[in-house]
Amino acid sequence: MTTEYNDEKHEYRIDGQIVGNVTSILQAAGLYDDSFFTEESRNRGKYVHKACLYYLQGDLDESTILDEYRGYIEAFKRFMQEADCKPHIDRCEIPLFNEVLRYGGTPDMPCFLNHADSLVDLKSGAETPATGIQLSGYMTLLGYPVKRYGLYLKADGKYKLIPYTDRNDIKIFNAALTLYHYRAGKGLL
Repeated sequence: MTTEYNDEKHEYRIDGQIVGNVTSILQAAGLYDDSFFTEESRNRGKYVHKACLYYLQGDLDESTILDEYRGYIEAFKRFMQEADCKPHIDRCEIPLFNEVLRYGGTPDMPCFLNHADSLVDLKSGAETPATGIQLSGYMTLLGYPVKRYGLYLKADGKYKLIPYTDRNDIKIFNAALTLYHYRAGKGLL
């Protein structure tokens, strides 16, 4: 099987066929509402994710950080200094595929956090109820159990780390994936 990811289109393919990604799967099940996203919030999210990745890789040029996003980047840097977090840099922001379940996704930061295999999802917006479910979908893509966290970065340079521990999250994600495949098969997406 061949897999490919198109970053510009945010498109995942297995053997040339487009497959769902974690976010589109949650949207199709009605679990994720992006109607409140603005173009600015989408741009902020992309920018913050890239800057944090560059920071982890040691490639962040501080002089290029836009003033309106500087607080978010400072919040991430503060988290990395204060937390017992060792990111698996070679696996951060890498598109993954599950060929059996036929979907893809890009986990933000697989890491070793607080003495445990973990997955941290970076957020530059408001908390949403779907984050734990989203992280379960990414965990399945990783192929091993992890502790799941949302790292909410704030414009004022502060952060909030929220653990997601509901064991039902994986069941809900699997149900959403089943619904996604059903809807896609019926041409309802």
